Amino acid sequence: MKLLSIISFALVASVALSQPQTSRTLQEDFDDFVALLPFEDIVAVAMRYFLTDKEVQAAVQYITGPEFAAVWDQVFALKEVLDILDYLEEAGVRAYDAVNELADLIGVKPVKPSLMIRQAVSIRGLNDLIEEVLALLPKEELLALFEQKMETSAEFKAFFEKLQSTEFQSLVDFANNSSELQSLFDKLREHGVDVDQFFELVKGFFGWGY
Repeated sequence: MKLLSIISFALVASVALSQPQTSRTLQEDFDDFVALLPFEDIVAVAMRYFLTDKEVQAAVQYITGPEFAAVWDQVFALKEVLDILDYLEEAGVRAYDAVNELADLIGVKPVKPSLMIRQAVSIRGLNDLIEEVLALLPKEELLALFEQKMETSAEFKAFFEKLQSTEFQSLVDFANNSSELQSLFDKLREHGVDVDQFFELVKGFFGWGY
């Protein structure tokens, strides 16, 4: 779970690699993680699955559909999520650009209804894709860099502490009350994804409690 969080830091940072920096910033801490990721290999694996794997294609179809769009809108309406994006922006990270580029990529708005989207989506191929991508990552180097940043970078440590201080109960309430999100979780459970264990790992990693 810690590795997944570290990868998230790096991917958010990757949208601002070309920006000039005049002093040490949180963005530069993120850049150090990005430098460890084999992006060309990851993109090659992702493209291979996207072009040849029907399960991955179906997953992409679902992500570009109205049900996922409803979840997207609800997630990014949460104050806790916006607070994190605002924090990153204030720290010099182009967080909103990263989110908006992803939105443009998957066509979140506008979203056109599709009968195909309403069908259950198999994630077998998607799991295979994730496993191959994770196998490419330099896990020990990423974890070592994370520990180093926590000890040597006040900016990075402050960001991680910001995540730890986020009120988890409000996110739990949102997850429990969103019919769209519960529908998404049910689909994932049907295909063997342990959604509940994922949330337990997130809680443990960030030290969140009820």
